[in-house]
Amino acid sequence: MAGGICIMSWSADDFQRTLPEIYQIEATNACDLRCPDCIRNDSRFKRSVGYFDPELLKIMVSRGDFEGSYFTELQMYGEPTLNNRLPELISILGGIVKIGYSTNGASINNPKNYKNVDRLTISIDSPTPKEYERRRPGRKFEALLAVIDNAIGMVPIVELQVIRYWDQASELPALIELAEERKWNVICREVADSFAAFQDRPAPNRQPGLCLNPWLSVSVQWDGDVVPCCFAAGKDIVYGNLWDNTLSDIWNYSVEREKLMNRMRLNFNESGMPCKYCYMRSPVLFHMEMVTHKL
Repeated sequence: MAGGICIMSWSADDFQRTLPEIYQIEATNACDLRCPDCIRNDSRFKRSVGYFDPELLKIMVSRGDFEGSYFTELQMYGEPTLNNRLPELISILGGIVKIGYSTNGASINNPKNYKNVDRLTISIDSPTPKEYERRRPGRKFEALLAVIDNAIGMVPIVELQVIRYWDQASELPALIELAEERKWNVICREVADSFAAFQDRPAPNRQPGLCLNPWLSVSVQWDGDVVPCCFAAGKDIVYGNLWDNTLSDIWNYSVEREKLMNRMRLNFNESGMPCKYCYMRSPVLFHMEMVTHKL
């Protein structure tokens, strides 16, 4: 107590949870596009290609792995709609958590991929035809427009996403203009070029600050490996595997998680992968913001 005011101290441990939010589940790490700026081109993050097994998802639900979750995205480092069992994954999670995923729109016109989805993000990279087709080789802008036309009205919330490249002007105003012209009832958003630092492109200076993800959430790769966050593209930090252990056991007893938390407490893991290239502290907070805004 000082001057009649109670001074309270806090630390990252105040955010400790007995069970984390499952931020995302990787439906697959396969992709039908070869975008030049994609981190999937980076040899440091090469993994075998596979598809999340619905049987594992059933196990996770039955033993309560989702009890700390409210919204889970069926995406990570691939195009979710390439998993032909995506509708089954969605059905298993229906009523357990809110469900969303991000798609490049190339394979989404199967109506079964929309059913019971609460939020669909169509990542278009650029609202300008020439630039879109440069960033998405092999895709035509007109085909993308048809995909968006088809999706609207089939999913409660559709959002269109463009990337903010740090050496270019924002394309969000052009995206909003496109949506207005076509009378789309959508959310328009802009996300940072998250992998700029990984690939030596212009990037903002990283701000010091503790990332809360090791205390709040996890992501799950297609093979069941539990990793710290949506930037954990490779196998640098694996807490455990959900075929072998419950999420509770992995979360509370993982040696790798404890090591990461200790590094974060000391130096924000600035020398370790993937944190040393990350300038997007606490992406788990993004889900909280999405829930606050209409989800």
